[in-house]
Amino acid sequence: MTIGPLPSKLLDSYRPLAVLVLLLVLGLLSPSSTAQQLYRWVDDQGEVHYTDQVPPSHADKERARLSEHGITIETQPGVPTGKARELEHRRAEAERRRVEDEQRLQRYRTVDELELARDGRIAAIEASIQAKRDDMRDETRTLIALYEEMRALQKQDEPVPLDLMSKIDASMTNIRDGYTEIVDNESRKQSVEDEFEGDIVRFRQIRRLPAPDELDWAARPERNGSTLVDCRDRVQCHTYWERAVSYVRAHSERQGEVLGPGLLIAFQQDEREIRTLTIAWTQKSADQPVQIYLDIQCRNRLTASLICVDPNVPRLREGFSAAVMGE
Repeated sequence: MTIGPLPSKLLDSYRPLAVLVLLLVLGLLSPSSTAQQLYRWVDDQGEVHYTDQVPPSHADKERARLSEHGITIETQPGVPTGKARELEHRRAEAERRRVEDEQRLQRYRTVDELELARDGRIAAIEASIQAKRDDMRDETRTLIALYEEMRALQKQDEPVPLDLMSKIDASMTNIRDGYTEIVDNESRKQSVEDEFEGDIVRFRQIRRLPAPDELDWAARPERNGSTLVDCRDRVQCHTYWERAVSYVRAHSERQGEVLGPGLLIAFQQDEREIRTLTIAWTQKSADQPVQIYLDIQCRNRLTASLICVDPNVPRLREGFSAAVMGE
């Protein structure tokens, strides 16, 4: 009986297997077979290939490394396409949000608990800020006393000792460093407020709670942005500093002011209280922006209270940023 040729489709289906068998036989006969690798990969047309190397044009495709017996011993995934990467990114983001939501619900049962946790962290940071402000108040008194000593010598046309100048420089450095720490803590406080603001919004969404009352939202404490100005460009920073000095001098008395590199301390007083206006040029590190910070502290003449009673003080704080930035 004569057997006719096999159908072409059947031949096509057997071709990859035949190639594999041939390669395996050749590999067994070759003395260097143990050093060779065999890969199975599929081209863009869907055709399966068996080769000892994957062409560079298909290096980003999925491929399987085979043993000498043709068994898959390792599968190397291909590089995801743009759509695949986007889909994977969305899945990862959804999983991240799911985990965060679970953790959020485990930590807090109500919005009140979230707000209490927020207030506790902010209170701890504010305590550090207030402690440093107290240090700055003491250091400012020290600097003023040193300046008065220097001015007294200058009035008498006597030379100012180097030791006195060194003390003045050291005191100014301490004050600038102190305000750098205060600004850093203010930034930390703002980060906590932003973090919990997002947590509270998300918690309400998960629990399907109503949005907060608009009056409660409007009653949130003011941010510190109005007394802090950032800059990076050297020319711009010096322009901002000159404007800051002019702003403080426009609202203070020139007599008794202390002006040094990156620091101005001026005074404003009436029958009720003495107000100290300080601007400091702060920079945490060379790669960070310069921050010009305004601090206003008050002391009641009768009670020694540190709470400012002059109604103009809030307006001075609020107008600082716009005046310095030329808005």
